[in-house]
Amino acid sequence: MEMRYLSQINTEIIKNKTCLLRVNLDIKDPNRESLRIEAVMPTVKYLLKNNVKIIILSHRGRPNGIDSSLSLKPLVDMLSKKVGQQLEWLENLRFDKREQENSDEFAKELAGKGDFFVNDDFATSHRSCASLVAITKFLPSYGGLLLESEVENLSKIIQNPKKPLIVIIGGSKIDDKINLIDNLKNKTDYFLMGSAYLKLPRTKDQGPSNDPASPSLGGQLPNNVLFPVDNNQGFDIGDKTIEQYSQIIKTAETIVWNGPLGKFEESSYANGSIQIAKAIIAANHNGAFSIVGGGDTEQFLSANNLKDDIGFISTGGGAMLEFLSGKKLPALEALKNQ
Repeated sequence: MEMRYLSQINTEIIKNKTCLLRVNLDIKDPNRESLRIEAVMPTVKYLLKNNVKIIILSHRGRPNGIDSSLSLKPLVDMLSKKVGQQLEWLENLRFDKREQENSDEFAKELAGKGDFFVNDDFATSHRSCASLVAITKFLPSYGGLLLESEVENLSKIIQNPKKPLIVIIGGSKIDDKINLIDNLKNKTDYFLMGSAYLKLPRTKDQGPSNDPASPSLGGQLPNNVLFPVDNNQGFDIGDKTIEQYSQIIKTAETIVWNGPLGKFEESSYANGSIQIAKAIIAANHNGAFSIVGGGDTEQFLSANNLKDDIGFISTGGGAMLEFLSGKKLPALEALKNQ
């Protein structure tokens, strides 16, 4: 079955009702502007415009029981200020262990507080939680405007991407990205790897690995995976690699980028990521379609004032990877099973 989206239903169905709205407020610093706050605002405004009472559902961090330092209050206050109206909310759902157990009992308790449910938290939709999965058993449930946009844009990569397709892989956890490489290897022209992957196992054409600690990849990487040809102390790609990657990106019609290419938190190792971001922006201006995802990537773009010109920025890191890897996301499947 196809999932139902909020944008597709007759607004008369929801007017003057109470919506349990699942959003992502898993933000470490409540004093910093966050894409996740901005991204959910269209759904909040849409509901308010239709006289819907909203009750915000979310989580923050990984608390072991109640932890006041992980309260949702400062994030809800920030969201409320931006939409010009104080929103009702329930405290961090992970304060109750039943949330991550996907408890029907907990989901039923939540469902009793509203008339319908909207999932606008794509970033957590690869998890089986009561407020994302079990709750759909007890209320009419829909995908929000953000969730719809995420699915629509990421589906373009899987279904029929315009070629050449270039996938840029940064970050430090290669195990999270292997399934992505495997699922897209026949659609992708080049995978461009960041500084963290200098010593991974390779094919003969790519050269040998000299790192005995390299992760087991269940076979060799395909030949269209390119590694840095030089580096800045192993924490950033070097000038030759920047030039090579930039020339490839210039030819792209579709670009996927997940994870900065170096230790971007230190300015001396951020140049590679900055130059690649600028190459993507230039490709966008020439008609390419780009998707960027991952919390670190969004943080990097924001810190370097590059966010506005980069294309579609996904709020999901792990969820984006799993979606593009061809995996079924439990929360999306729950919406389909309505």
